[in-house]
Amino acid sequence: MSGQSERRAHFRRPTSLKAQILLGIDSLGLSCIVQDISAGGAGLAFEGPIALPPQFVLAIPNLDLMVAAQLRWSRGERHGVAFMWPQHQ
Repeated sequence: MSGQSERRAHFRRPTSLKAQILLGIDSLGLSCIVQDISAGGAGLAFEGPIALPPQFVLAIPNLDLMVAAQLRWSRGERHGVAFMWPQHQ
């Protein structure tokens, strides 16, 4: 059986963490919920459909995490992102 989980490099765990998409120094963040997370990325959900830029900063206060993220896929209010860790750039 081949599935999405078999193609993942990192195990994803379900969450319901509040997060912010930070688009710039002077702009307000976009609130979202991190529905799943791994060392390599996350699944994000918004209250409604939204278009995200190709790259942004994701802040997850409960994890004390602020990391550059790259948009991988979008389906209305759901989005998948890959983390761009400094050591991997």
